[in-house]
Amino acid sequence: MKKGTHFLRPFGLFLLLLYTIPSILIAQQSENPETNNKILVELFLAKERKGDLNAIKKELEAAGINRIRPQFFRLGNPPENIAIGKDIPADIARLAIRLAVTYNRDIKFLLPEYRFFPDHIVIGSSAFDEKSQIPIRPEDLKRLSDPALTTPQFHELYRQLTGEDKRNPTYLE
Repeated sequence: MKKGTHFLRPFGLFLLLLYTIPSILIAQQSENPETNNKILVELFLAKERKGDLNAIKKELEAAGINRIRPQFFRLGNPPENIAIGKDIPADIARLAIRLAVTYNRDIKFLLPEYRFFPDHIVIGSSAFDEKSQIPIRPEDLKRLSDPALTTPQFHELYRQLTGEDKRNPTYLE
């Protein structure tokens, strides 16, 4: 060891802890149901699903989500799509995927993260042009639903599947 550098080791350790501990606390906080109260879930469902609304609300409320805006199509079915904001914890995103598959028939399209507020989930939205919906294969939906994915891994995969990791979607051109 060079003379006079022995004091740098504790300082380096201090800096490592200074930057690591807050990120660990933030990661733990995002998986905490009490912090999920800022999440907004918008559901667009077929009229025949009105009877399922209480069950859906109970599942979301059990996860600490109280901001729920359900809407029902008068005729037909809503699109089989989902949008998950960039700050949604992975466990909540998986819950939203399961709810969409169960109550909106399936998920065949993803909507890009950048189009939505960070704490926003939308299921079955018809507010976007068909070209803005990114097709998703069943095996990729299964990958997104993997409980082993952390929140950063989930969103990295989501952006990869929508093409947002490389560019803005081509429908903007």
